[in-house]
Amino acid sequence: MSTDADATRVVTAQFLENANVAMIVVDMQNAFLSDEGSMTLGGMDITELKKTVAPVVRLVDACHKADVPIIFTRYVLRADYKDAGLRSERRPEFKKINSLVTGTWDVELDSRMDAQPGDYILDKTRYSSFYNTSLEVILRGLEVDTLIVCGVTTEICVESTIRDAYFRDYRICVPEDAVAAMDVERHRGTLKTIQYGFGMVTSSEAIMNGLKP
Repeated sequence: MSTDADATRVVTAQFLENANVAMIVVDMQNAFLSDEGSMTLGGMDITELKKTVAPVVRLVDACHKADVPIIFTRYVLRADYKDAGLRSERRPEFKKINSLVTGTWDVELDSRMDAQPGDYILDKTRYSSFYNTSLEVILRGLEVDTLIVCGVTTEICVESTIRDAYFRDYRICVPEDAVAAMDVERHRGTLKTIQYGFGMVTSSEAIMNGLKP
């Protein structure tokens, strides 16, 4: 008898078959993943976020081996927060601790991401990876039609990116174990919304199984 995992692998492989795929790795930065990062210093609990590191690293490795383009995004702001918009109003405490300020260790990708010279590093000032960035130009140049989206946080930057991708008619695949939110209920609710209205929610293992060199 087929198990749920077997069924997921089959459906995911069919989804990725004959697709022109790229992976967007959202904001896997020291700020969000390190106990010395600004989220922790600002009083936030990053326990759930840290659980994404291992599955994201495995996906990055699989994409490198399968020659799937990878776009790493970074949330990066000026030191004066003039480009932060409403973040300055909603999270004023983070400006005081130089959260996500350009040129700091806080904004750098977690070293475990193993970004390679051929990967793309895309800086953004808003939740969505498409807003005022060159992401759409990059994806058009790569002739991509399908996106694997992973990273943090599920209900904010990941979801915002997914919604904007869907509006641009990209097919979307989300590994549920490679995205996370600080609040588990918000994470689960967002995955239900994505599955209902925007794309496929699957596992990192099923995606890796479906990628072909």
